[in-house]
Amino acid sequence: MAYTLLVSTTPEERRVALLEGATLREFYTEYRYDRGLVGNIFKGRVVRVMPGMNAAFVEIGVGRAAFLQMEDLPAIHGPARDELSPAEGDPDGRGGPGTGGWGDPEVETVAAPAPGPAPLAVDQDVLVQVLRPPTPTKGPRVTTTISLAGRNLVFLPRTPVLGVSRRIEDRAERARLKAAVASLLPPGAGAVIRTAALHRPEAELVDDLRFLAALWQRIEQYAEDLEAPALVHEDLDLLLRTARDLLTEGCDRMVVDTEADYDRLLQFVDSFMPEMTGLVEWYRDPDPLFERHGIEQAVSGLLNRTVWLKSGGSIVIDHAEALTAIDVNTGRYTGKADPEETALKTNLEAAHEIGEQLRLRNIGGLVVIDFIDMRLPENRQKVFDALRASLARDKAVMDVVPMSPLGLVELSRRRVREGLFAHLTEPCPYCDGRGWIRSVEQTCGEILRKVTRELASSAVRGVRIQAHPRVIECLIDNYRLSLADLETTAHKPIRLVRREDQHLETYSILRE
Repeated sequence: MAYTLLVSTTPEERRVALLEGATLREFYTEYRYDRGLVGNIFKGRVVRVMPGMNAAFVEIGVGRAAFLQMEDLPAIHGPARDELSPAEGDPDGRGGPGTGGWGDPEVETVAAPAPGPAPLAVDQDVLVQVLRPPTPTKGPRVTTTISLAGRNLVFLPRTPVLGVSRRIEDRAERARLKAAVASLLPPGAGAVIRTAALHRPEAELVDDLRFLAALWQRIEQYAEDLEAPALVHEDLDLLLRTARDLLTEGCDRMVVDTEADYDRLLQFVDSFMPEMTGLVEWYRDPDPLFERHGIEQAVSGLLNRTVWLKSGGSIVIDHAEALTAIDVNTGRYTGKADPEETALKTNLEAAHEIGEQLRLRNIGGLVVIDFIDMRLPENRQKVFDALRASLARDKAVMDVVPMSPLGLVELSRRRVREGLFAHLTEPCPYCDGRGWIRSVEQTCGEILRKVTRELASSAVRGVRIQAHPRVIECLIDNYRLSLADLETTAHKPIRLVRREDQHLETYSILRE
């Protein structure tokens, strides 16, 4: 189904919504002062080696040491793995012939595989790329298998394999694309050709490859002069990543609400995908972009534990450190006389919704789904098939285990970037981390949007914001540019008042 991309930007935060029709299907957010680590390349220093785990901890300068799992042969990670089939992408993470990695016929070894990495030693410098973001209890996961994503292909400077996206099914087209880049790959390097390359001229793939190969040379040269730990290369920000990965033939348009984003986006698109220039639009209406499309209400429900189904049933989503648990309940739906039929109908509806919620909330890692018990094996198979069909619309790499007789389904969804739950919440100071509250940044963003509406009224001469001191401090430290813009545009004052007795999630906006 065709989709629309909407990008809403303030000086402190950028948010991206992917809509299919009028329905929000994917949502991403990035703070200007904290763009995340995934995709960044660091020159790190080994601080601890654990031979029994074939792993090491590497200091990369981000607070908590990063975890490096040393494979016998490099597995494919990063954007390249998303493009490959589960077999090609090496779901078990081991890589190498015979494990579902390079041994797959669609992924060719284009040079003699390099020998396995030499054992690491404490104080040794190593170039790594962040594979998974840190969690409250763990540092980031890194890999020595570097990948650099372009528009049409992902360049693997240290991995001598050549693959093509699983979504390109025509064998003649796959062969054409491989032939276009195979002879140009540097020794010991490889590439994965992305879905966007379908039917593109060979010259575009060659240009992509040369650009990324030159970028890698600059990264290596820059890293030589740095003292570890140090950041060597930073991935694109959310705006340009969205254009690179999602502005494809399936996109109707990409709408941005600031002139600065419009100019940057046009320059990027003109350089790397000129055929998509006509899809870029600048939204200039006075009404906020997300409110015009009804997105704010959908976003506000992304942290709700309970998602109600049309039948009256529900699914309940709980996040734990090791996994995400999803429970299916009949709720208000009692059906007719047959409990089996009631359970089947609720489970089928829940299976569809679960697939949508995993994608929308960007839930990664291990997920366990507890469906309502059903006696008949054929009904369990119907629900499992419905879940697989819903998951098929998700681009993330997944591994799904058939439903057990107890109605449990286990699946793993590859976590690339931080899930929305972790990004939009912080440990609750009132219960010592046993629960969660909305992050201060989200509260500040909500305050700004409501103040914007208040100041638009001619009956309002100014506003006074009363909130917890942490919220006020965040407004001053991180949102002062937006506050200043509002005061200048509306010609009305905004007063900030600290209230020690105010809950972190609550606030008052009083008209002057």
